[in-house]
Amino acid sequence: MYYRDEDPNRTGDPDQYDYFHKFIGDITGRDPDPDFFVKSDDLPGMTQAEIDEAQREVAERQKQLDYFMKRQINQYAKSSKQRDMMYQKYNLGE
Repeated sequence: MYYRDEDPNRTGDPDQYDYFHKFIGDITGRDPDPDFFVKSDDLPGMTQAEIDEAQREVAERQKQLDYFMKRQINQYAKSSKQRDMMYQKYNLGE
């Protein structure tokens, strides 16, 4: 493909145009306002209750993932030696 055939919207310089603000303007039907979005530095910190809830969710997700991995390993392992090796590889315990 020659460079004249390329789509400048796809292959153009992302620093030259502000594609994100144009996209937001297209979907909202108004001129994009760069101050409309909250910057990450302005967001308040998490409370201890939110941190605890997030940790519980992570622990529950990890528990479900470990259960799924154990079921897959148990189903497809050809020997107990291979099963134990896979448990050790993925830190699943017995």
